[in-house]
Amino acid sequence: SNVAGVPVPVYLAGAKIERMFPFGPAPGCAAMATLVSHVGVCCIGINLDTAAITKPALLMQCLQESLDEIVALGVTTEGA
Repeated sequence: SNVAGVPVPVYLAGAKIERMFPFGPAPGCAAMATLVSHVGVCCIGINLDTAAITKPALLMQCLQESLDEIVALGVTTEGA
């Protein structure tokens, strides 16, 4: 799921909100990944059914490697 966030700075009780961490329910599925953007920063929330995904650390490692690869592609094309 991709949730559009607020594109401008917002405050709560006078404190600037710097990150928004999403939480998506897992309605009968093994995993729910939700991304929300906020002032140019994307945060990802992962909700897992540990009965279905028995190696959550491996999943997180794979997700991190994938995101690193995507970011590296963006850096490469910016410098080209």
